[in-house]
Amino acid sequence: MWRRRHRDEPVLITDAAPSFDAEQRHRKRVYAVLMAVHLVGFTAAGLLAHIWWLALGIVVVTGALPWVAVVIANDRTSERGQRRLYRGEKRAIEDQHHDQIDS
Repeated sequence: MWRRRHRDEPVLITDAAPSFDAEQRHRKRVYAVLMAVHLVGFTAAGLLAHIWWLALGIVVVTGALPWVAVVIANDRTSERGQRRLYRGEKRAIEDQHHDQIDS
């Protein structure tokens, strides 16, 4: 029989956003991983400088990672990937003028 594994974390039953601290920790981890990949790539490109086309390819692939890491680290999104932007007040009824012709 299949047994369900119980997690130590409680099940999230609301649609509340994660806390600011949890979200910031996640963004810091993503930034650190991307920068580590960038440093490893540039180190590998330096070591493979005698194969110029391979080194150039590695530099091109990992060259944009610092910019991507900064953009991701500064982007506040929820875990579901929905951006939390300010949206103006939503009206229940459309505020449009409709012409009527009486006969």
